[in-house]
Amino acid sequence: MNFLLGDRQFEHIKKYFADTNMTINITGRNEHVPAIERTIRTIKERVRAIANQLPFKAYPHRLIVEMVYNVVFWLNVFPHKDGST
Repeated sequence: MNFLLGDRQFEHIKKYFADTNMTINITGRNEHVPAIERTIRTIKERVRAIANQLPFKAYPHRLIVEMVYNVVFWLNVFPHKDGST
């Protein structure tokens, strides 16, 4: 299992996964990870789609958080066709 993490901020946790079959891939500052960036863009687009259907001009912080939770939940309910992301 591979995990992609950015900006070397997670470098210290590699030792916790040394005894498992997980590999932590740390990216450098300003290095792009297209799969992760695409996932973030998908989440943002779906949250915006929900927000545009609501009859409010302003959204409470908690509503935004719940919209993100809802989108991530439904993205995770159905497995990705490639088996990842």
